[in-house]
Amino acid sequence: MNTAAVPDAELVAAVRRWLGERRALWINRAYLHEGEPAQREYFLKPLGGGAIQLGFDDWLDRYEDAIDLYFRHERRGFDSLELALVYTFEQLPLGVGDFGRAMGLR
Repeated sequence: MNTAAVPDAELVAAVRRWLGERRALWINRAYLHEGEPAQREYFLKPLGGGAIQLGFDDWLDRYEDAIDLYFRHERRGFDSLELALVYTFEQLPLGVGDFGRAMGLR
């Protein structure tokens, strides 16, 4: 495990509170891919017993709802929030700042 990707306890606690109050965390970002409008959408949802569902989609706007044409369409289940966040920071183009902005922190 990449220890640089391990989220700090403050972030884990903030995300856990958010999920407890709202049942899901969504992070959406519009960007340009080779000059074309594109979107990234990420979510975390609690499944019960501490398990977490993670979703990540990355697509050109012209292909919205055509998931077979997405750059990436991913759904994964994790046994814990910590494992979901480690995967997020190791494998996905998101950082701690993205979570802060989405949850109105700092």
